[in-house]
Amino acid sequence: MARYTGAEAAGWHQLAEGESGAVLGAVGTVLNSRALSAHVGYWVTPDARGHGYATAALRLLCDWLFRAFELGRIELTTDPENLASQRVAKRCGFQQEGLLRSHVRRIETGERRDSLVWGLLPGELTTG
Repeated sequence: MARYTGAEAAGWHQLAEGESGAVLGAVGTVLNSRALSAHVGYWVTPDARGHGYATAALRLLCDWLFRAFELGRIELTTDPENLASQRVAKRCGFQQEGLLRSHVRRIETGERRDSLVWGLLPGELTTG
């Protein structure tokens, strides 16, 4: 199996429509090579929501991360009010693990927001 560096895997990867090349969203990751873990995130444009793009992309990314880096854990966070993002995490096999109080600051308003933390361990990734 090929070995990749964190620099090769880190960052955001665009989701694009095949024929037009229109950007539908993105998935991204930050690797922690010492802990053999990763943090992932995703977003889709309003027009692309509800078509399964985020779920499919997250599954592909997590599968690759587990295989390429032999990770022991992948985590993500969601806004407690973002039910669609929570459904994506659940569909991929992530388990909700807790609440991070005052975790993020909204740049636009300065407001502090909580986040839900989700974890995925080897063997838990669902295939749909």
